[in-house]
Amino acid sequence: MAAAVSSVVRRVEELGDLAQAHIQQLSEAAGEDDHFLIRASAALEKLKLLCGEEKECTNPSNLLELYTQAILDMTYFEENKLVDEDFPEDSSSQKVKELISFLSEPEILVKENNMHPKHCNLLGDELLEWWPLSHFPLWLSQTSLLSLGPLPLP
Repeated sequence: MAAAVSSVVRRVEELGDLAQAHIQQLSEAAGEDDHFLIRASAALEKLKLLCGEEKECTNPSNLLELYTQAILDMTYFEENKLVDEDFPEDSSSQKVKELISFLSEPEILVKENNMHPKHCNLLGDELLEWWPLSHFPLWLSQTSLLSLGPLPLP
């Protein structure tokens, strides 16, 4: 059990570092402080502190919740940017795929470690709204961005 917890902690820490680097790039490109990027960064800083604690004492659910909240804040910023730019033809498709990839990571982590959101008491109602996203990449690959309307609910 301790090895499984340690594995989850390491993976969440790695994902958090990648997300933090991405948030840094977004902040630099935006040229101004954004509320959602600040919140995402703060959640990832807290995540890093918790990951640095004794691995056996760390609750994977808490780590996953922090990581998920950071990802939702980060992707919200990026979604708004796409809307503000009226979904540029040259980059929108790739950007949406990247967003879906980021949003899928928590679910993948849960599945890989045989966790289940009902049992690990980690996500509130607002975080469960997007769960699961696993069908979106297939749906997106069959849809042009020009025909994107409201996304289908899971």
